[in-house]
Parts: sequence; C-alpha cells; structure tokens
Amino acid sequence: MSAAPGCPQASSLPPGGTARSAKGASVSEAQALIGSWRLLSFRILYDDGGVDFPLGADAEGLIVYTHAGFMTGALMQRGRPKFSAVRSSVAERGIGSADEIVAAFNGYFSYFCRFEADPAQRKVVHRVIACHLPDWEGRTLERFWQFEETGGRRQLTLRSAPLSINDRNACNELKFQREPDILPVEGTA
Repeated sequence: MSAAPGCPQASSLPPGGTARSAKGASVSEAQALIGSWRLLSFRILYDDGGVDFPLGADAEGLIVYTHAGFMTGALMQRGRPKFSAVRSSVAERGIGSADEIVAAFNGYFSYFCRFEADPAQRKVVHRVIACHLPDWEGRTLERFWQFEETGGRRQLTLRSAPLSINDRNACNELKFQREPDILPVEGTA
C-alpha cells in the first residue's frame, strides 16, 4: 500500500530526533509525549490528494500520555444533537431515540491503551485495552510522531501507518497542542 502525501512509509520512516539507535537510544523525545494534549485538528490524508475531516474541521479532543505507560484519548464532533431527554447517569440506558444514539456514537471516539515508544523511529505503539468500538479492543496501533514549536507552545502531530479507508489509501493525522501542567508532578518540585 502506498502512503498518502504526508503519511509515513514503512520503508522511509524519519530518524528519531535525539535517538542514536533503537537499543539504548535517548528517550528525551519519547518522554516529551508525557502530558495532556488538546486537539487542534483531525484529518484523513488520502493518496489521491483528498482530505477529510471525519469529526468536522472544528473537532474537540484530548489525549493524555502518563508516566505509567498509559494513554487515553477522546475525540468529539462539535454540535452533536442533544438527546430529547437528559441522562443523569450512564445507567439510564432507555433515554435517547435510535437516531440520537447513532448521532452521538458516530460523533465520538475514545479508547485507552498501554503504549510503548520507539525514539529511533519516532513511533508510538498503542495496545488498545478498551474502546467505544468493541472491535478495536486488543488491536495494536502504530502512530508516528513529530514535534514542533509554534507561538512558544509545543505541538505534536501523530500520523497512522498507511491504511485503507473505503478502498482508498490514506493515513490519519492528528495535531495537538501541549497543555501546561497546573500541578507539579510528584518528586519533581
């Protein structure tokens, strides 16, 4: 499968920032993943030059990488229709029409996982534990990272390995901005 423009190709992955080798590589860039990241954009890049924003150009989201090796993320389409009745708990399963439930489900994406970082390839592997899409549970996902500084803030771009979406070659590209820590990390203050 060929990679869409801007997507990583398995044969030509970028070298890893400060990494010197896969074994014993500097992990400073991998450690920079740790923290809370607010979504700036989520788009699909197709090899035919097409671009799609599956949750809209103004999607909202957050991912968090922890020191314990977990990652959790949630992405949401803005402006999803509200249910005609308010749920006060997830236990209230009878609230919401079929159309309301489908719109809510299709406008939201979330999973949590264990992660491993490979600084030599600027690759993070997500081993999905739980997901709102049950068929994603147990999957292994590869994401390739790139950092940049914009306006004094660190930004993170994550791109998937090449994949097929509706019979078109593509990759997912998610851009995030690092959110500042408001509490000191224990043992660092």
